[in-house]
Amino acid sequence: MNSKKEYDMAMLGKGLTGLSLRFVVSGYIVYLAWKILGASLDGSSPIPEWGSWLIFAVFAAAAVAFCVFAVKKYLDTRKAAALPAVSQQRNEKEDAFETKEKDETEN
Repeated sequence: MNSKKEYDMAMLGKGLTGLSLRFVVSGYIVYLAWKILGASLDGSSPIPEWGSWLIFAVFAAAAVAFCVFAVKKYLDTRKAAALPAVSQQRNEKEDAFETKEKDETEN
């Protein structure tokens, strides 16, 4: 009894779009943190070096947490998009019934 799981493609597409955008936002947060750290290490920032490392660590942790949130949200959306499984056995019975019905109408 092989039943392939089917999904509502519109809902799954929205979930995938949300996941992609959240990953982009996470990447941008890391980029901002990297730019703050780089400016501090060059000496062109008024923030002390230890402060820049702290800011970088906080931003990186926030980006990782946001990625984890994004994946959990996507998995929830995917679970919600799952269509009820139709068993193979039920399909075979329906096909047999339709064939029998077709034979009776032809005779």
